[in-house]
Amino acid sequence: MSFSIKKWCLLLAVSLFNLSFAQPIQQRRLEPAALSELAAAFNIAQDADLVAETQKYWLRKAGKERWELEELSTEKREFVLNWAEKQGLLLPWLPVDQAYDKALILGATTGCMKMRLDYLKKLWTQGTRFTEIVFLTGDRPLDPRIDGLTDRCKTESAAAKILWDESDLPEEMRKLPAVFIAVPMKVEGELLKRPNTEDTIIAWVEQEKKPCRSLFVSDQPFCGYQFAVIKKALPDSFLFDVVGDGVKSINHPAAAAVILDSVARWIYQENR
Repeated sequence: MSFSIKKWCLLLAVSLFNLSFAQPIQQRRLEPAALSELAAAFNIAQDADLVAETQKYWLRKAGKERWELEELSTEKREFVLNWAEKQGLLLPWLPVDQAYDKALILGATTGCMKMRLDYLKKLWTQGTRFTEIVFLTGDRPLDPRIDGLTDRCKTESAAAKILWDESDLPEEMRKLPAVFIAVPMKVEGELLKRPNTEDTIIAWVEQEKKPCRSLFVSDQPFCGYQFAVIKKALPDSFLFDVVGDGVKSINHPAAAAVILDSVARWIYQENR
């Protein structure tokens, strides 16, 4: 390995690993060598600003949702999917402990929220315990192209309540209190922008206040960047873990583009 490559990896390692905000119960990270391999495949120079380059080329454009991304070329798609599989970005994230105070389901499309609740149910049947369930959602208008329940409600936060009420859950899990955080749309100039993960976490902390052991539920390939968001947004008195179900199929029409978008967000968050 040349000196320049060693220096690049060292700087990346420092930037990714040495930040400390909230306290993760188990640490999650992107390996510098793996990032170097991925960057090289997209002709990102070793001395380039990795954050700036990945934000420019991998991050989806403002106003575009994940389901609106266009897929990479066949060759690039195959490389990214193989790379993600090697890095475990398609595999489930499991809890390290069995006891938490709160289980928090991160808001998403209705299908993803249902998958996240189903995964939390699976963890419960396997012995993971918590005393309260929190849905971290926003008042994002449902999109009939990707969301269900559009004939019954209008927003992500309203859909979360329906999903909770109608889910088939173990009796003891069903008895747990459920809290719904619904963050309003954000006004930016003349536009309305949906709340993001950080917005919902901040809103929950303002309501919760008391430090606790928190189990956040996402799904792949989004667990990594959301881990970084949570670490940044939570006060350092909070302990947290992130779990999420694995990718069931890579036949999504923009699977590789979604992975790159998620990796770009993870890199950005770790370097904020």
